[in-house]
Amino acid sequence: MIRHSLVPMFLGLLLIGSPLQAKAPQEDLAPTLTCKPPSFKVRNPLLTLTGSCPLSNGVILRLNLVRVSEMLTGTELQTTILAVGGGTTDIEDKKFTYSCTLDGPGKYLPQLSFPTELQELDHVAEVKKRTQGKQSWQFELLVWGDDLVPLLPGKLMEVNALVAEVRDLLKRLEAACQSEQSWQAQAKILTPEGNKLSNKVSNSELKAYYPAAMNNLYYTIRSVVGNAPYYTFKDGKFAGAKDYHAADKKVSTFRNEEFTWENLKRYVEETMPCAGREFSLWIVKDLRRTAGQMRPEIQQAVKSQKSAPGVDVYADRLDKATISDLDGLEADIRGTKK
Repeated sequence: MIRHSLVPMFLGLLLIGSPLQAKAPQEDLAPTLTCKPPSFKVRNPLLTLTGSCPLSNGVILRLNLVRVSEMLTGTELQTTILAVGGGTTDIEDKKFTYSCTLDGPGKYLPQLSFPTELQELDHVAEVKKRTQGKQSWQFELLVWGDDLVPLLPGKLMEVNALVAEVRDLLKRLEAACQSEQSWQAQAKILTPEGNKLSNKVSNSELKAYYPAAMNNLYYTIRSVVGNAPYYTFKDGKFAGAKDYHAADKKVSTFRNEEFTWENLKRYVEETMPCAGREFSLWIVKDLRRTAGQMRPEIQQAVKSQKSAPGVDVYADRLDKATISDLDGLEADIRGTKK
């Protein structure tokens, strides 16, 4: 009797959704996305993304693209996200393509979505049904190939050349500010030179390869030139800068430090070690991209820059790195706090 009485109860549990009942999994739209990395031997190469998606012809897909970049925070190299752009494309035969130009190589995070407000009326119901469980899909793409590493040493040397230009300008500005009369006599010449150099740094393609170093250099020169109208003198000697539009409040550097030539020159001298660390990070990233495959071009690139500031500390480890070494090596290069 006990055995028979359990049968109706068990059948009832199945009807109301017993935990023993296997539910049919919800259909997953599961779009795919791939790309072939372009060559960065040319400036602003074209990236073409290709993918598949089981939706009807004419369904509109929106793609947003961001890039993982580097920034210098104190003494630590940290990752940051930069918006690259985006747009829309149509699905055709369950496939789609999207193309855009790139500033440089790196890790990109494309995000796909199918906004109903962009769809034709006859596609709205399908899109709503197929995306009710998930509205967007994010991918990770390492957009560079084997031809990148040989480019890095030359671009590191270009950073060094820009640093030398900024260093020379600061030297001449400091000399001109030895007295108020000297600055007034030379300001009309040095300020336009500073603006020209600031634009050169700002528009340089090197920002795509060594973003933390180049931003440090740019904000330094911008701070110097942008505050030139506010230079002040006390007893005839340089006394920093004051903003006349802010109740004569003393101007600080972009690092919120005192506006002195010593601080500004220190920022410039910190640029090359920063770029060298970014070079070292590129080697780590490339080894990770190929699962630790050490190639001759990697060893040659490291050898060519082994005495460069920011590379010299890590050159031996980079030259012999295996896949198991990369996490610790990256943490050391970044200066990650433990």
